[in-house]
Amino acid sequence: MRPARRVAFFGETGTGNFGNEASLAAGLRLLDGTGARALAVAQLPEVVEAAHGVEAVGIRHPSAPRRGIKGLLGRAADVVHLGRTVRSVDAVVVPGTGIFEGQGQRPRGIPFSLFCLAAWSRLLRRPLLLLSVGVDDEASPGVRRFFARALAWADVVTVRDEGSARAVAGLGVRREVAVVPDVVLRRAPTATPPAPGTARTHPIVGVGVMDWGGAERDADRERYTGRSVGLVRALLAAGAGVRVVAGEDLDLRVAREVVRRVREADPGAAVELSEARTVDDVAQALGGCHALVAARYHNLVAAVSEGVPVVATGYGPKQAALVAAYSPYGRHGRHASHRPPGPHGPPGRPPEPEGRVHDTSHRRAHDRDSYDTATVVAQVREILADHSAEAAHVRAVADADRAAVRAQEDRVRHLLGIHVREPAAP
Repeated sequence: MRPARRVAFFGETGTGNFGNEASLAAGLRLLDGTGARALAVAQLPEVVEAAHGVEAVGIRHPSAPRRGIKGLLGRAADVVHLGRTVRSVDAVVVPGTGIFEGQGQRPRGIPFSLFCLAAWSRLLRRPLLLLSVGVDDEASPGVRRFFARALAWADVVTVRDEGSARAVAGLGVRREVAVVPDVVLRRAPTATPPAPGTARTHPIVGVGVMDWGGAERDADRERYTGRSVGLVRALLAAGAGVRVVAGEDLDLRVAREVVRRVREADPGAAVELSEARTVDDVAQALGGCHALVAARYHNLVAAVSEGVPVVATGYGPKQAALVAAYSPYGRHGRHASHRPPGPHGPPGRPPEPEGRVHDTSHRRAHDRDSYDTATVVAQVREILADHSAEAAHVRAVADADRAAVRAQEDRVRHLLGIHVREPAAP
């Protein structure tokens, strides 16, 4: 193909989800120094243009009707609009995120848009690259069909974990997919690590919370907020200071409420609130932290990219997969180890050495709604007790994952016929 002069980056961006924005930023780095131009295809293009400094258009037609019988005309306008967008570029990239995770998705939303994106890319002969995406096969039949077609028609598909690779097969897609870590793991550490020895004397634990309930489910939000308050109090009782962080703009009200309730009961509690609004800000807020307990996937990504050991109180297999990759107990319950590279695994991760065996119940991924607070606190204590070795293991895995993501970037640039230009001689 001719060198790509203009590349579209498609995603659910502009809505305040830290991980989605960081994934777009990581995708845009593909074009740094190449002279190629980016076009973001976003849910809220005006927000993306302001935040990322790139040209952006909406996933849907901006003025199409949405209600009543005219809504059908609006859907047709969306399809035509997406076709014009694909025609205007030389290639299309979907950079990371869990965009192929179908739980809670309706067919007529993002799944239909992905189907149209893939169909137009195929028809107009524009390469479609799905890079380090999250996939599941637990969705309605309509969502599954749209996902399967988009995955089958894409020119390149890489997924961010082995569970996503299995899900691609579970959707009935018969193609080779490689596992390349989440694109946000490309980021280099920027925060100040904790001083040696402070894990025992002055431990600090980050707690990442989320707005479980969204705009409508007040009972779910209240139940989750109460459990989060209990977790923070238990960590404080264990002798740790606590720093509360969010993973999406919507989460900030829960984070503020958790801190308010803890301080209301104990005005001198060693708890603080970070109002970080990007993955990079969250990573900075974790400076000095010895561990993170979090529900949001990209809070965990921010932590491990900084060398901070993690415990997940999450809501899906992606959190468990990330924790398994970064825990020194790994998937096989061995101390100071990492899972060996499988047939889909990225190269360069540390091999699994021999070591003492622990019970597999010791895994550090828990369900958001049913985790046992005492178990989570015990696992944090374990991290603090052997912090130097735990953090060194996380850093080693992060270095390998960072290298794998950057190697994928090199392959993509080669495929698109673009290269980083050497600076002009003085």
